[in-house]
Amino acid sequence: MRRSPIAWLYWLLFVVCLLLVIALNLPWPSLPPQDPSALLRDNWFLWGFNYFGILLMPLAGLVIDDALRRKMRWPFYVVPMFVVGILALSVYMARRPAGDLTKRETPRLLELRWLWWILCAAVILIGAFFLPRGSLPELVDTMSRNLGLAFMWLDIALNQIVVLPLAQADMQRRGVAAQAQTYWLIAILLTGPLGLCAYMATRPGVAAGFRTPTAQTEPA
Repeated sequence: MRRSPIAWLYWLLFVVCLLLVIALNLPWPSLPPQDPSALLRDNWFLWGFNYFGILLMPLAGLVIDDALRRKMRWPFYVVPMFVVGILALSVYMARRPAGDLTKRETPRLLELRWLWWILCAAVILIGAFFLPRGSLPELVDTMSRNLGLAFMWLDIALNQIVVLPLAQADMQRRGVAAQAQTYWLIAILLTGPLGLCAYMATRPGVAAGFRTPTAQTEPA
């Protein structure tokens, strides 16, 4: 089965992120005492936590749809993705075949446009509620006392980048014009779940002329 020519880059991303997560969670002698209760008092951390959770929902939808078409067992990647984020997503991208292997219907749940509009509204509401109440110095102090969770911020950025090829593959299946694809990818990169949920809510059906290979392979 032919893999993506940049599969090695995703494996490298996995290894680097794994080492960073381990390093951040080691009991370094110079670290101040950990204070998990500070997380619940930090408005910017609460914003980031909710933002990340909403980002993972449309991302999971794209992974499920993509995995069904590439004959991969999506629960092995989607379920861990909600726990370890980019670690699970990078493994999926590294093992993902270079092209679709079968033509499949998108699960009906993933086509519920109202669901994605609700998540768009949720992104705006959590931003309006939490962002004015927090501050960068407070966030830095909170993260310094909870270093093991500081990786979350890098995780958010990496997921917003790695989702781009998944979104582009979905746009190509659905016949989205090349210029519109560029606009959507920029919006997703800059706004994360807001742009991604807006795309999921407005994307067209799979293009009638879209064709996929019929080669039979073992599931990944």
